[in-house]
Amino acid sequence: MKNKESGFTLVEMLIALSLFTILASFSILLLKPQQTALTENNFITQLQADLYYGQTYALANQQLVQVKIFPAIKRYYLHEEIGTGYLVNRYYDPSVEFLNQSSISFYILPNGNFSRFRSYDFSIANQKYRITTLIGKGRFYVTEL
Repeated sequence: MKNKESGFTLVEMLIALSLFTILASFSILLLKPQQTALTENNFITQLQADLYYGQTYALANQQLVQVKIFPAIKRYYLHEEIGTGYLVNRYYDPSVEFLNQSSISFYILPNGNFSRFRSYDFSIANQKYRITTLIGKGRFYVTEL
């Protein structure tokens, strides 16, 4: 009776390992677009949530809330008045680029309306968006261009 050992040879193991490495590298390349989509969705959703919070705060406390966006340093904040703390203070992803590089400022009035109506254009990974604030009823929306 022969002592036969079944197993894989070194060559078979190397082939299997190289195939696994190639498949793993392809999956990493496919995840990059998912990360970009997630960044887009996170920024837009967070900005909308923060603006809704600012409106709610202004209505509940009958206070003026200032919204200020600094595209040069990738930051925006909401605060009640000078000398008080921030209601929201966020730094956003570097892939978000506002087309207007100067600071953007507007107010949320005590009745929840915005102080000015205007459109602000920004891009995330070469996809352009526009946030539009409407003066009546405190409405705003984000559209993909």
